[in-house]
Amino acid sequence: MSRDRKSDRAFPYELRLPLAPYRFEWRGEAAVAAEKNLTALYTEERYTHRDGTVVIIREYGADGSFHIMSDRAEIELIDNARDPYAPEPTSIVRLP
Repeated sequence: MSRDRKSDRAFPYELRLPLAPYRFEWRGEAAVAAEKNLTALYTEERYTHRDGTVVIIREYGADGSFHIMSDRAEIELIDNARDPYAPEPTSIVRLP
């Protein structure tokens, strides 16, 4: 479980993505507010939904990897990048 430093909020759903090309999609209702922050280690996009739940996407500059955290619901990965038979080489991340 991860803790967000700003609010000390627990994020029960986390996904660390392997290096690959990604397309991010909302599974259901899109967020109503967004913030973007830049630190020396990562770029963070924070999405807040109408019900107060949050989805955070961090992209680490050192290697380009992603870490996604949510207190909303499970994060789904369709890993097309590792599937040689996939019609599209871009992996899809479905955000809650």
